[in-house]
Amino acid sequence: MLNCRFVGELLERFDLGAFLQIQVSAELGTEKARELLARLYQLPLKNSRAVTRLGSYSFRDAKPLAIRLQFAQEEESLRQTLLHEIAHFLDHQTLLPNQNSRQPHGRSWQRWLERLGGQQNSGNSAALQQLYRQRLKPVARCKNCGALLKRLRRLPRGRRWLHRECGGLLVPLD
Repeated sequence: MLNCRFVGELLERFDLGAFLQIQVSAELGTEKARELLARLYQLPLKNSRAVTRLGSYSFRDAKPLAIRLQFAQEEESLRQTLLHEIAHFLDHQTLLPNQNSRQPHGRSWQRWLERLGGQQNSGNSAALQQLYRQRLKPVARCKNCGALLKRLRRLPRGRRWLHRECGGLLVPLD
C-alpha cells in the first residue's frame, strides 16, 4: 500500500500536480483553480477495504470529507481511479450557489473527466478480483443438491433463500 495521507501526496507521486493546475485553470481561471486545488491537496486520502469498487469521493453538504481508494489495484488503474474521484471533487465544488446536486456521472462530471484525461472504464482490476475471491467465505449450503454458497457476508436473516441452480432451500451455516 502507498503511504499517502493526503490527495496532494498521491498527485505528486503520479506527477499530476502541474497537469492538474493547467487543466483546472483553463476551465475556471487561475485564481479559482489555485483555491480549489489547495483544497484538493489537503483532502484526506483513505484506504478503502471495499473489494467491489475502486474508489469513492465523500462529502457532506458543500464540504468535501475524503477520497477513498482501494490501493490493492494496479498502478495505472489506481491513477485512473484517482482522476475519476478528482473529477467528482471538481464537479461537486463547482456547483452554482443555487444548485443542490448534480448527477454523479452526468454531463458536467464527464466534461471534467475528459479534461483530466481520465477514462470511463468499467472499474475492473485483476488484483481486486483476486482479493474478492480470497475474501469469499461459505455462508450457506443447499438442502437439495448440497452445493456450498460463498459470499462476502452472511445471508440476511428472517427470509427463506433458494438455490439459484436447483431451487433447493439454502440453510445458513453457523
